[in-house]
Amino acid sequence: MEDFLKDKVILIVDDTPENIDILNGILHDFKRKIATNGQRALKIAHDFPPPDLILLDIMMPEMDGFEVCRQLRNTPATHDIPVIFLTAKTAKEDIVKGFEAGGQDYVTKPFDPAELMERVKTQLKLRHQQKMLEKMNQLLEQKVKERTAQLEESNKKLADAFEQLKVLDDAKSRFLKLISHEIRTPLNGIIGSTYFLEDMVQDPELKEFISILKESVERLERFAINALFLTHLHTRQFDTRLQPIDLQKILDEALKENQSLINKKELVITNDISNFPPVLGEEKLIQKSISETLHNAIRFSSGKEIWLSSEENDRFFALKITNPGKEIPLEKLENIKEAFGLAEEHADKSSGLGLAIVNTCQQLVNGNLNIESADGKITVTLQYQKA
Repeated sequence: MEDFLKDKVILIVDDTPENIDILNGILHDFKRKIATNGQRALKIAHDFPPPDLILLDIMMPEMDGFEVCRQLRNTPATHDIPVIFLTAKTAKEDIVKGFEAGGQDYVTKPFDPAELMERVKTQLKLRHQQKMLEKMNQLLEQKVKERTAQLEESNKKLADAFEQLKVLDDAKSRFLKLISHEIRTPLNGIIGSTYFLEDMVQDPELKEFISILKESVERLERFAINALFLTHLHTRQFDTRLQPIDLQKILDEALKENQSLINKKELVITNDISNFPPVLGEEKLIQKSISETLHNAIRFSSGKEIWLSSEENDRFFALKITNPGKEIPLEKLENIKEAFGLAEEHADKSSGLGLAIVNTCQQLVNGNLNIESADGKITVTLQYQKA
């Protein structure tokens, strides 16, 4: 017999001493308690610890086994103690009555020791498994409560961190707006002065100096504008509404915007695009993407020609802008899509936001940015979904 069964307590309820002696002999391996009437049985059942199983005679004076079982089932402390009825009655209605009263099993008199022992073991094992399941459920419930409390605490921390992040983002946005305004206001005066001086000064050396000054303040102004624009994108202060966009119009405007730099570097723009289907996007974002990409290609071109080309299929149209330039290692191509991310330091030690802005704009319009570097050329591809 399994070791855990030996510690089980069986309450024997019978008003016949001979039956009690027989049951004591059969169940000698178990701990046993005895009651000779229903009232005594109920009292013992309510003592702590309660019995693990009750063998209950049906035919007893004053209170029969059916009534004892009903009272056991109506009391929370004893309602789940298994009961095996001991009966000389074998009529079907008596057996059904025993089950209706709450019994789990029955054994007929005279007792067959082997049958009685197997029925007792079966009920004790079921009771043991039930308690194990209850204990496991309690442990699981406790774990769930602990885990729920941890998740609630984590969610609260995340919510607090999110609120703090919103405050920091708002502060950053306000700061950059302020800085942008404080930088651009005096820059406008300097830029205007450089144009004025450029027209007035005739000395070649001074003209070169003024030209350098003019380029520097223009770059600084562009940086201030781009930093603020990128902040607006990252803090979702831009309302994106995708609609059909005329790419040819936007490209023409971008070329005009960069015309002075094209002229200064004496570049030739070769446009091999014959068809511009409408694409889905937001005009301001696509305008910024194309203008910044073109500006980078012109600024960092090591040759005298920029090539514009395209690719398309049934779903997508891709604008390609190619310039001569030093090859960028493959492992560094993705890096240059990040703010201040450089594949390698430029000759003028500059770092930029241009491609970071392009990358963010492309994501907001469900487009794609791809950069390739091979055979002394750098190609930036801006892909859009056709309208």
